[in-house]
Formats: sequence, C-alpha cells, structure tokens
Amino acid sequence: MRPFLSCLFLCISLSAYAQFTYVLDQSIPVETDKGTLSMPWAGGLNTAQYNTMDLNEDGHDDLVLFDRMANKIYTFLNQDNKYKYTPEYESFFPSDVANWLLLRDLNCDGRKDIFTGNILGMKVYDNVTETGGTLTWKHHIFYDNGAKSDVLLTKGFSDEKINLQLQFDDLPTIVDADGDGDLDIFTVRFAGNGTIEYHQNLGIEDHNRCDSLDFKRLTIQWGGFTECTCGNFAFNSTECSTGGRVEHAGGKSLLMLDVTQDGELDVLLSEATCTRLSMLPNQGDLLNPVINSDQNFPSTNTSNFLYPAPYYEDIDFDGLKDLIITPNIFTKTDLGTNLANSNWTYKNTGTNASPVFAFNKVNFLQEQMIDVGDNAVPAFVDFDVDGDYDLFISQNTSEVTAATIQVYENTGTASTPSFKLIEDNYLNFTTLALYNLKIQFVDITGDGNLDLVFTATGFFDGITRLNYIPNKAAAGLSFSTADIQSVDFNPATTTDLASTENILVTDVDLDGRLDLLHGRSNGAIYYWKNSGSNAAPSYSLQNSTYLGIGSSVLRQNLAFAVGDLDGDGSADLVIGDQTGELRIVDNFRKVSNADAAINNIVWNPLSETYQSRNFGGRVWPTIVNLYGTAKPAIVTGNVTGGLTVLQHDNTNELPGEPVISVYPNPVNDDVFAVTSDRSVFMMIFSATGQQLTQPVLIQANQASQTNVARLSAGLYVLRFIWNEKSFSKKIVVH
Repeated sequence: MRPFLSCLFLCISLSAYAQFTYVLDQSIPVETDKGTLSMPWAGGLNTAQYNTMDLNEDGHDDLVLFDRMANKIYTFLNQDNKYKYTPEYESFFPSDVANWLLLRDLNCDGRKDIFTGNILGMKVYDNVTETGGTLTWKHHIFYDNGAKSDVLLTKGFSDEKINLQLQFDDLPTIVDADGDGDLDIFTVRFAGNGTIEYHQNLGIEDHNRCDSLDFKRLTIQWGGFTECTCGNFAFNSTECSTGGRVEHAGGKSLLMLDVTQDGELDVLLSEATCTRLSMLPNQGDLLNPVINSDQNFPSTNTSNFLYPAPYYEDIDFDGLKDLIITPNIFTKTDLGTNLANSNWTYKNTGTNASPVFAFNKVNFLQEQMIDVGDNAVPAFVDFDVDGDYDLFISQNTSEVTAATIQVYENTGTASTPSFKLIEDNYLNFTTLALYNLKIQFVDITGDGNLDLVFTATGFFDGITRLNYIPNKAAAGLSFSTADIQSVDFNPATTTDLASTENILVTDVDLDGRLDLLHGRSNGAIYYWKNSGSNAAPSYSLQNSTYLGIGSSVLRQNLAFAVGDLDGDGSADLVIGDQTGELRIVDNFRKVSNADAAINNIVWNPLSETYQSRNFGGRVWPTIVNLYGTAKPAIVTGNVTGGLTVLQHDNTNELPGEPVISVYPNPVNDDVFAVTSDRSVFMMIFSATGQQLTQPVLIQANQASQTNVARLSAGLYVLRFIWNEKSFSKKIVVH
C-alpha cells in the first residue's frame, strides 16, 4: 500500500506543478530601425563583467557574463562566430557567485575555474566537469596547518596565513604576472589608502605545481603610488596632499595589462565615485615597478559612465583579446547614466602581448536585445484594435534623462506575434520630468476603457506617486498628458510612496471595484480595499501582511501580475522580487498565505528539470495571451532593461467558444466586472431586447468594469461578439 500512496502523492505534486510550467521563448521576432534583433528576449545588460570559456566542449570559447546589478550570470554560445543567448547553462554555476566573477584556469587543465567575491574575501570553485557532462564545480578548500578555510588565503608579512580580503565592490586582477604558469593576484588594499597589493603564487616555486594556490603578499604599495581621490595620485611613496587620510571608501576596479607594449604590466584603475579610467604606466618591472604618472584611458572615445571597469577578453573570435569597459556599479545612483549603452568595446589591432585598441561600439550585445536601459516594465494592449497584443515598455530614465515609453506594434497575429518598434517616446513622456516610470493598462475609471496607470518619481520634488491618464477612445487608446490625475490612496498618512515600491491595480475581492496590491519597501504586501466606486474610489488598508507576506530584509521590490494562468477559471498571482525569481500563488483569492507558492516553473533542456531562475534582478511580471492558447504567457521586465518571455508548455488552442466571467452577479453596487480569455465586444440589452449601450471592447485576460448606476433594477442580457459569433449572459441589477 505504501508504494501506491507514494506514487499518488508524486502524481498529485507533478499535477500541481504542471499547471505552471513554462519554456523560455526567444523566437518572437522584433524589429527596430536598425533591423531585426538577433536575441531580443535575452533580457538586457547593465553592469556586465566579461569572461570566456568553452561551455559546450566544442573547442570554441563562449561568453559568460556576470551582471552585478542583477546578480545574474548570462551565457552565450559561440555559433559560427556569432553569439546566441543560451540561458540553460546559467543554472549550472554556483548560486553564491557574488559581487564579481573571474574565470581563470587555476590548475592548468585547460578548463576555466571560478574566482568570486565573498564577505570574507575570495571564494574559489574548481571546474570538475566530466567530458561530455554538464558543468560541475567543486568548492576549493584552503588549509592552514590543518585548519580549513572556505576562502582564499595568503601569507602576510609575518608569514602567517590570512584571508586575502577586499571590499565587496572591488574588482581584482588574477593573472600569471611572472610568467611561471600559475596565477598571481593584484588587489587594492582592503584597509588603508588606495594602494595595490601584489600576491605572488608560489605554487610552481615551492611545489612545482600550479594548482596549489599558495600565495604570499609581497607588497601593499606596488609601484609606490596611492590613489588619493578621483584621478588624483601621489607618487614615489609620498602621502596624499589630503594629509594621508584613508581614501578607500568606495570600490576600486583593477586590471593589470601591458598597455605600453614594453613587456611589463601597467595599471588600469577606476573607483566607484569616478567616471575616469586611469592608466598608470610602469617604467620598471614586476618586482621593481616604477610608476610616477597617470592619464585618462583610452585617450580618445573614453567611456562616460560611473565606475568604469575594464576587461580583457577575445570577444570577436579573431584570437586577440579585446578591451571591454562597463560600469561596475551595484545600483544606479547617477540618473544621467545611460545603461542601454553600457558595454563599450575596443578592438585589439595589435597582439595579445602588445595590444593596440581601437574603439568599436558602446552597446556590444545590447544592440541585438530589447534594452531600454534599466527598470523595463512591460504592458500589453491592443492599441490599434486589430485583434492582437501590442507591447509598451516603460523604463527608469532615457538618454535624455527623463523616463519614457517605447511602443512595439504587433505586426503578426494573435497567435504568432511579431513586434516592430514604432515609437520611442510615447506621448512625449520625456517632457514630464519623471523617472522610475512603471506602467499598466487597466480601466481604473470604470467606464469600460483601458486607462494608462503608472507610478513615477518627480525629478524636482523626489515624490513617487500613483497616477493615471483616462482613455477617451471608445476603442483603442486616446491619451493626453494634460489629463494626468493622481490617486491619493493613502490620505491617512503623510508617508510618501517609496521609489522602490510597486502597485498593481486589480479587483482583489471580486466586488467589481478595483483595489490595490502594494509591494512595500519593507518587503510586505499591503492590500488596499476600494470601498467607494471605480469613478470615485475610497481606499482603506485592509491587510498589511496580505497572503502572510510581511516585512523582511531579504525581500524587496515586490511586483505582481494577476491572471488565470492554468485555465481553471480562477485568477492566479505572480510575484516577483529583487532576486529575479517568480513565484506563482494558485487561485490566490482562495488561500490565506503564499506558503505553497511555486517557483520551479521553467524547463531546462540540459538538466531536464523545471527550475527557478533569475530573470534579471528586480523583475516586473505581466500576463498576456501572446499565442492564442488555452494558457497565457508571462512576460517579465527587469532591472537590466530587457524582457523575457515564458510560454506555457501547454500549447493547446483556446476552446471553441470564449470563456467569459461576469461578477458580482447580482450587481449590488452599480459596478460589475467582465473577464474573457480572448478579446470580445460587449453590449447590454434589456430583457425585452432593446439595445442599451454601444459595443465596448473587453480586452482578453483583463478585468473590465462597467457602471450600471443609470439602469433600473431588473434583468439584463449581456451580448458578446467574437469572430462574428454571438454569446449571451444574464445579469441581475438590484
């Protein structure tokens, strides 16, 4: 009997997960004014750290990026000397990669190993992948007289082993500096002024092997210089003119490279408070370096963003390592930074030993993605009333410093979408002096038309507000920014809406009125109930720990989407947060907490399992039926400025007739709502057959409100038109 019960439990579990199972779809074409994008749904890039390694053992180096802002690894396969975004490799990297990632061969076996950040210093993983197997890593343990250490050790000046420590936002250099075959390390001094430490690997010298990672700190001021402030250095072991005070308050990015082509390592250095990448030429040698000058680097076409970090990898398949410069920021503090153009590349026209760099482009890889910069928030609506969904994307700030909305027309069909960029500054939003813009389309006024609802932060007052623009079109969209209105949903307190908070306008309790789900900055979900009407809402805080989700320092940027994901007639809730993961709460209105939320929802063809995944740091989900199937898709926007499409595994077509719900019924408070699994037109008729309203478009998978205050009590007929067919439902108005 026990095996049967186990099987029954397993089948029930698999059945529950099968309701919410998806594949990443990258096949939907996207066209811009520069042509058709090769990887539009890769998710965008902000602060990519560049590495190469052979992911699929085909003898060619592929690309592995770590985006610090999203805390996410991106993997791109080299296919015929072109990069293809291949996300299934990402989940095989350790989950605790943090702050930075450098792939280096530490044991001379031809496979790249992992060096990454840790609160105690550097963590190392050996690549132990078997031939023909999937990527496998083993945590490298270090020893000191039998004592184990999880992080890399080095001998200090007293010959005692200590953690090789660095600040969380520092980027070290790991390179074979002395040409003996093992890896040496350069870091900026952890505690003290901005000087460089050189840690020599004695693996070859003392053990005749390159995998021992036996380090000794030789100096704390390599080259005798100190960075005092941004672009200000003291040379010849002199103190800074500031009086020698500690200047290493912000991060430092470091790359040791022979820029001057004299066979000796020079220094490329930047700091977190500076837009300058400095080059300090070494006029001595490795053990006796002489540095007494600095200059901007490169001398022309220099990057213009905060905290530029340099990387040296072959990214154009010619065997020569190129220079890549990207911001190494953890969060966006400079609103003028254009994160849509944050991957600056310089082609190496010299050799690997003596590189010569020529400027190439500012948006490497990004040019082939949907990448609006940062905080991409998608919303879908049929703006041209042609029966398919068009795409709108809002973002944080644009190149002209104010937030805007991009519009992509669906030039395909309701089941085979294809998007074309037709507007990059919708409604001229850049004139409104807003940033942190997050949009949704919902009938907040209750007149049957979808309005443009958004939160945004004002440039001049720093206040984040919930706003909307009423839609004046009977079908399609007609907006004017002169009609922007604010929603004062929290009049009882003077607390402003925080810039990191998100609001979804939705009918939580199925009373026909639109309520608010509010993702608080403290990690909690607030439910604001609308006790008024849609035309004149009155919100009160109904629950400050909705679904049992209260404050937590580990949970930030809660964002939501509501829709019937599994086709069972009841709405489900999608929750995203700063980890980039999605959780789905099945039939959320019928549960008291989110403990049973499902997150292993995305199929990985390499591991043949459903997995959770990071969709790009802070994420904003939306639900839309892009494929005309029985179960809609989930589209996520993210902090890296791009989008990801999750297509449901069940690709069955929609049933032959629309699935339409009307609630509440009877109608007690002047408003009822309608949802449909596809777009339909609705008219209201009296019981005697008299047409009382003009046709109103009901958008698929959107709750549309209708006000019936002017109707007398009695029985009415709702007639729905789809595909030239008519369907009816009865309602009672009290």
